[in-house]
Amino acid sequence: MLGLALLHFGATPATAQPDTAASPRVAGCVGTSFAGTLGNGKAICNGNYLVRMQGNGDLVLRVISTGRACWTSGTAGAWSNDASATFNKNIWGRPYVDIDKASQGRIGRVVGAHTPTTFGTNANVNSRGEFWIGFKKIASC
Repeated sequence: MLGLALLHFGATPATAQPDTAASPRVAGCVGTSFAGTLGNGKAICNGNYLVRMQGNGDLVLRVISTGRACWTSGTAGAWSNDASATFNKNIWGRPYVDIDKASQGRIGRVVGAHTPTTFGTNANVNSRGEFWIGFKKIASC
């Protein structure tokens, strides 16, 4: 589909804009994981780390205290504030997060993993700065 199904297996060089929040009480934080949709400007947070869905379509893992981006999904485009990331359990294959913009449709996909006996049920960030989709570590700070 014209390069829209992006698969990211490693860290993308982080070029995201810094997060202005420098405390554990980050604006837009909805918890440590999501199993549905992470809307524009929303984040999952744990300790000094967050994963935020930015309005330019980039999903970004960063250090809260410094604003340093550790990983991006590589799906940044023009700022339109209509981006979202949706977790899909996908029992017939691997779990994944689709990155969409209302104005463009799907602009990327980040693929996770199940174990042989257990399905991954969410995307999450832990207190060590690791971003996971199901049972696959996508990136870390």
